[in-house]
Amino acid sequence: MNSSLSMRLWMGGDRAWQRPCPRWLVGALTSIVVVLALLATSGCKDLIPPRPPIGPPAAEVGQTESNETAESEQNAAADPASREAFEGDWSAWYVHRFGSQVVGVTEIKADAVIDGIEFAAATEARYRRRERMIFRTGNASFVRRTMLASVESVDGTLESFTSDVHAGPISSSARGTRNQQKLTVTTTGRGGPKTNRLDWPAETRGLFALEQTLRRRKIETGQTRRLSVLMPSLESIGVIELRCIGEASVPMLSGNYRTLREVEVSTFQDGRQVDSLVVWIDDQGVIEKSLHIGLRLESFRTDRATAGDLFDQPDDRKVVFSVAGTLRRDADPTEVAYVVVDTSRSQDRPEPEAGTKADPAAIAGEVIPAVAGQSVRERDDGVHVLVSTQAKAPAGFQQDRSVALPIDTEATELIDTADASVIRMAGAIGELADGDLARELARLVQNDLALIPQGDLRPASAIVRSGQGGVIDHAVLITALLRVRQIPARVVFGLSPSRSDDRSAGDRLRMNLDAWVVASIDGEWISIDPMTSRINRADQICLSRPDGDADLSGELARVFRRLAEIEIEIRGASYEAD
Repeated sequence: MNSSLSMRLWMGGDRAWQRPCPRWLVGALTSIVVVLALLATSGCKDLIPPRPPIGPPAAEVGQTESNETAESEQNAAADPASREAFEGDWSAWYVHRFGSQVVGVTEIKADAVIDGIEFAAATEARYRRRERMIFRTGNASFVRRTMLASVESVDGTLESFTSDVHAGPISSSARGTRNQQKLTVTTTGRGGPKTNRLDWPAETRGLFALEQTLRRRKIETGQTRRLSVLMPSLESIGVIELRCIGEASVPMLSGNYRTLREVEVSTFQDGRQVDSLVVWIDDQGVIEKSLHIGLRLESFRTDRATAGDLFDQPDDRKVVFSVAGTLRRDADPTEVAYVVVDTSRSQDRPEPEAGTKADPAAIAGEVIPAVAGQSVRERDDGVHVLVSTQAKAPAGFQQDRSVALPIDTEATELIDTADASVIRMAGAIGELADGDLARELARLVQNDLALIPQGDLRPASAIVRSGQGGVIDHAVLITALLRVRQIPARVVFGLSPSRSDDRSAGDRLRMNLDAWVVASIDGEWISIDPMTSRINRADQICLSRPDGDADLSGELARVFRRLAEIEIEIRGASYEAD
């Protein structure tokens, strides 16, 4: 081991980690969840900049008493004008900004559903929302993609809706159908499908109620309007309360000011306020700007071209992780020393039983696996991880001593080695020594598959037939080909340096959640990078080594959630020229 690298790894243990990473669970993705990195305890007034006055000040609007608020959920349907005529076809684009950074974009469309047989007047309207938003939690960031569609009567009665949410490798969906006074909602995600039936009072509105009521019926200064609505969680009914404050001169995305009508929007559930929003509308009730107070998130209406220019995310399925430290771009490292801190683990681990002594290497292996060229050990400042192209480790480190199991050459749901297309592709390479054969099969996949953004995980046979796949698809197919040729292989998950030009930001390195292959060659495990066919890359750190027959989709989701609970530092690196 390089002596200077060794010194940086061992002596760096005195460094204290002061920035804890919050625990994070991906729960009901269909709800409008809190963006953890944007959370701030702040009121509305300090977020709305001073504005030029518009005429004399409006009359003070009295605050709703607590008992009135509690009763509003029961009385929301009493609004005599809550049934409103369809506002006509429309579409709108919005960009979302936190401070000076654009963090998301939304498109909303509404159109009448024409009876194509009778050519009668429209009796239904279809609403659609497509949103992409950057979420950050701990050192991980990803784009959450939401697709929401709703079919309603022209007077605003919900008929059905669909919701699909994708956050990194985790997906969830919901389907809702109203039948008279009941709404049946079926959700799928972690834990399997679940069905919930909600009482549905006649005047309850759907998920586009805010846009509908503002466009359909003008709200006057000093007026308060309450609507019973389906909550974004899709699990309950709540109330939105609109309070029109009056005219205001509002700073827009361009930096110019516009005179708009200001409306405060509060959401209540079980008599308790759970959300707060300020919107500014034009004379037609179109939302031109909004401010989500809890998130300090501004949204501005714009056009499609501007939205695309301001929010350019060509591969919005990537999960990016920020690592302290950097690596050279002009040379491949032969050894990299990492320190990993898992903040989800108890700081007060139970002491070993009397007469026994805890094995630091074994404890480290519980956090980060020893696999192929990666060895680990536990220290007070975290888990020391040494990744070497030579698969060597100093004394005191746990190395990969595991042996291949029968399942490592057998078929699974995704690694479908019995499929004819997979067998045919595996046979394209002639007889070679196992090490050379593994490299050639990896190169075959690299050359034959077009690289596309990673989608949901697919069987190897589907990847072969499509001729294209993401990084994880490449790893799945290589694993399948190796198993066909009776070379034990598994898919593993971890972090690789970003392949983009902006992979370094100051003293931090951007890494992506990726997958690669480990294969047993002559009784020794090696790692194979699916994008380069390189063996035992030192700049990759493995976070999970699933069993040979593991549910890869479930394990990938678990690793994704775990990213919010770890800190990683590059303590040092060695290169061939050193």
